[in-house]
Amino acid sequence: MFNRELSPLGKLLAIILCLCFGFMLNTLAIGLLYGYMQDGVAYKLLLVLSSVLSFGLPALLAAWFIGNGESQFRFLGMTESPKFTKYLLAFVFMLAIMPAIEFISSLNACYSFPDALKGLEEYFRNTDSRAIQATQRALATDGYGGYLLNLIALAITPAICEEMFFRGVLQKYLCGTIKSKHIAILLTAIIFSAIHMQFSGLLPRFILGAVLGYLFYSSGSLWLSIVAHATNNALVVSAVFFFDADVSATPDLSAYTNVWWIVAIVIGLAIAVLVGRQIFGRNRFDK
Repeated sequence: MFNRELSPLGKLLAIILCLCFGFMLNTLAIGLLYGYMQDGVAYKLLLVLSSVLSFGLPALLAAWFIGNGESQFRFLGMTESPKFTKYLLAFVFMLAIMPAIEFISSLNACYSFPDALKGLEEYFRNTDSRAIQATQRALATDGYGGYLLNLIALAITPAICEEMFFRGVLQKYLCGTIKSKHIAILLTAIIFSAIHMQFSGLLPRFILGAVLGYLFYSSGSLWLSIVAHATNNALVVSAVFFFDADVSATPDLSAYTNVWWIVAIVIGLAIAVLVGRQIFGRNRFDK
């Protein structure tokens, strides 16, 4: 029988190997299927498969390796669920911080590198441009059936799979290894943001990762962070479908001098503080 009593370094290596295995399997699967799954429902299913292979499967494998015999879903924090009011508060919290996140996202996207690093900036811009084109293609759809499919492929599935790996496995490992839980949560958020390989979204995705990390740590249930993550993704999918939002549009920082944007950000943050006190509590963070 496999001995899963691994040292902290052994656990870290197991996590990395599981992630690399998932990425390689995803690359192989996409390479084989891409030519046959280019249109409509087939392409959305390919996106679902990519999320499962890249993060969902590695999370389950890593939980088996480092879980010391505990069931994988229990280890990941998926066997218990908070009360419905917690989910509702998490949903309101994500809506409330959205104006501030949009502003931070615009600041991030408009950041210009020093002259000595212009070559690096050009590389990041080109990488971001390809990622935006892929996002536009994924979001393109007609009718409510396509919209629902986008919610599954671009909001729900990535939220489940990414939370399983980043919060359920990586953050849990770091919280058990690093003395400061805050450092563990923020370090997970940095890795979560960096692994998406989009400079223009680095800062807002880090903030999102930190929020999701604190949601998981404060509740002990992965489902709360999954719902919050899915809400964030669903807002983008819905904005594109219902309001024809352009994800490739160049950010206009001058728009945020509009009094209504300022009011929305201030009120949103005030609501987030009030709601956050009910969601996060204090007991688990007093240690």
